[in-house]
Amino acid sequence: MCLQKITDRIWVLPYDSFTDRPNLYYIRGDERSLAVDAGASPAHVEAFYRALREADLPLPEVTALTHWHWDHSFGLCAVSGQTIASAATVHQLETVQHWAWNRKAMHHREKTGEDIPFCNMCIMREYAAHPERIRVTLPQVALTDPLTIDLGGLQAVFMPCPSPHSDDALIIHIPQENALFAGDADCEDYYHQGGMYQEQPLREWIDRINGLTFVHYLIGHGEPETKEDALAYLQSQLDACIREAEPRKLVRTYLGDYIPKMRRIVGHAPLMGTGCSVLLVNAQGEILLQKRRDNGCWAPVGGALNMGETAEEAARREAWEEAGVVVGDMRLLGVYTGNDRYVFYPNGDVCYYTLITFVSNDFIGDPMQDTDEAVEHHFFAKDNLPSSLNRCDERSIRQWAAGDLEVVCR
Repeated sequence: MCLQKITDRIWVLPYDSFTDRPNLYYIRGDERSLAVDAGASPAHVEAFYRALREADLPLPEVTALTHWHWDHSFGLCAVSGQTIASAATVHQLETVQHWAWNRKAMHHREKTGEDIPFCNMCIMREYAAHPERIRVTLPQVALTDPLTIDLGGLQAVFMPCPSPHSDDALIIHIPQENALFAGDADCEDYYHQGGMYQEQPLREWIDRINGLTFVHYLIGHGEPETKEDALAYLQSQLDACIREAEPRKLVRTYLGDYIPKMRRIVGHAPLMGTGCSVLLVNAQGEILLQKRRDNGCWAPVGGALNMGETAEEAARREAWEEAGVVVGDMRLLGVYTGNDRYVFYPNGDVCYYTLITFVSNDFIGDPMQDTDEAVEHHFFAKDNLPSSLNRCDERSIRQWAAGDLEVVCR
């Protein structure tokens, strides 16, 4: 991937949505150069530096982190020159330094709320299913107050501040280039608010950037924007926060544990929901099934759709949570309804699930064994399926085994 020029002095190596690599920015001063964000991995840094060399640009003397999230900071161990972040970012990375990087530890942190499945799935892609290669490095300079660095003909103003996305943001203002580097600061909060904005942090962020003079609004994952367009969008989101304050509060109350909370209200009474599964097919044409812990039957990896998720996101998340497998491209196999969609749990709970099933041969990672919801995972040939297929999944499994890949809705 090549550098793209934004202004006479600013370039970007564009983001990659597959592994969630962010934009990496480069600012060329007369005397020093600055990089904004360290990237997701040493491989990401090397791609950035290779692009700089090809453009005949010197490597950055200074690299600044916009916040602690892995995709912006895990490449820090491979960067050259001085490194800068907010003191809050350094504090968080001190915690992350002690994290173990294997699938069991990653899953545990998801359960405790320290991390989220989306990040861990992207980490597995970025590190080719070898997260043990991660090396978390601390920035050399920790800022609690604004700092200005003269790059030669340009001043870089570093401003630590809270943001709607995280509490540890560092934004960089280059007045001479009319540019503000925001990182992910104006994004929703996925760690604590389930991917939703909160009114007060968003209002404070709008006031903060409205008080700065710039034209180019440069974000972590996306194309450059203008100040006017960014403010118009953010104001629309703030208006929605105000207008929908009580409903949004109610949604946040049920995020993450919707079914347990509903069960406390309705007891064992039937609940309607949506299930999402994915049939994973290996190079030998075999399908991955799991022996369920609750009923001993064999089923594809899958589970309930969470509020705010797409069906594809849910299927990928379930494959990661239940088997430690990260799924790439998928195609829809079918949407299944009918009398076989009732689920009767051993504890007496009853659910009725519409099932959305995908099929994929694009995945990484060997399936984990003996997980919370499955006794084991095993690949089966079409002509050697187990006899005890889970009743609610049998139609999709039989459809695949028959070679019928035409999308159905029945």
